Amino acid sequence: MSRVLILAPSGFGKTTSLGQIPELGIIGLDPADSYVLSVTSKPLPFRNSATIYPAQTIPPGVKVLPNLALHKRLITNDPEMIAKALEDLALSPIKNVVLDDTNYLMQDYYMDNALKTGWDTPKKIGFDINKVFKAMEKFESNGKHLFVMAHGEAVTNLDGRIYYKMKTTGKMVDEYVTPEGKFDITLLGVSRYDTVAKKVVKEFITNENEQYSSAKSPVGMFESLTIPNDLGLVVKTINEYYGI
Repeated sequence: MSRVLILAPSGFGKTTSLGQIPELGIIGLDPADSYVLSVTSKPLPFRNSATIYPAQTIPPGVKVLPNLALHKRLITNDPEMIAKALEDLALSPIKNVVLDDTNYLMQDYYMDNALKTGWDTPKKIGFDINKVFKAMEKFESNGKHLFVMAHGEAVTNLDGRIYYKMKTTGKMVDEYVTPEGKFDITLLGVSRYDTVAKKVVKEFITNENEQYSSAKSPVGMFESLTIPNDLGLVVKTINEYYGI
């Protein structure tokens, strides 16, 4: 039903937002209805995550997709395998799919081939990442939610506001794929220090404001310009909005 892009710096809590974390008041996603596609092998940052989301890893060079129903998390930085997994999950009973650390689908390949000359490397990255975005289109009208998490890159607009775009490896992806245009919702992760409560507050910006111009969501979906970094809350709001 919805494709959601979440852009935030490393350490903000993008991955944390999918966990069920009572200590932080995060509802999170229901693991029974959710699946995580991880581009990096780092542990999910919440208690018992290895049990809640048991993982399987595709070794480098292997082009066979494992049975996704046997686990709740797939680890691979191969765009072709990610695309195939997205297509399989779009046809599965899973309701919520998270693609985490998406930037590294491009950055890992770029660094592995940094010494090569010519345009083969950026062309290969563009070709492969386009496969992933085409697979994402399977989530447009099947009642499922896809969350794509990535690091953002700040660009200053003429009006002085900040436009956060997905950090990529170059113009080919930026200009010909235009990742931000593939999503109907873009949430920006921001942190602030609450001087009264004396703690850091992490929030998603739901629509453009006086400082940021790239956050977006359908009119009236979110009552506030900022919400907690909680994918459980995001799913609940989206479902209520569309009457799911």
